[in-house]
Amino acid sequence: MGSVEVVHPTQDTELLGRVTDSMAELLPRVLKREVTGLGADTKLFTELGLSSASTLELLLELEDELEIQIDVEEIDQADLETVGTLAAYIAAHTVADE
Repeated sequence: MGSVEVVHPTQDTELLGRVTDSMAELLPRVLKREVTGLGADTKLFTELGLSSASTLELLLELEDELEIQIDVEEIDQADLETVGTLAAYIAAHTVADE
């Protein structure tokens, strides 16, 4: 038997890149301080000090910046672990803006 590659069916790789770039731009504004060395594995809460309120602010800013609607109904703590996990969640859970 061959190996099977599992790909999230709705993950938009172009959007993933835009989300990651926007997060790098928006995090300093949301956190009201400089953010250096930001990478996909940067931990949002333990390394950056994001709070529940600043996470919500970041999500709202991303929606405005990228003109998307993020489905936050199913977001869980694992999705908020790092810059990369949040970007992947957003890329896979974007609702068409009507």
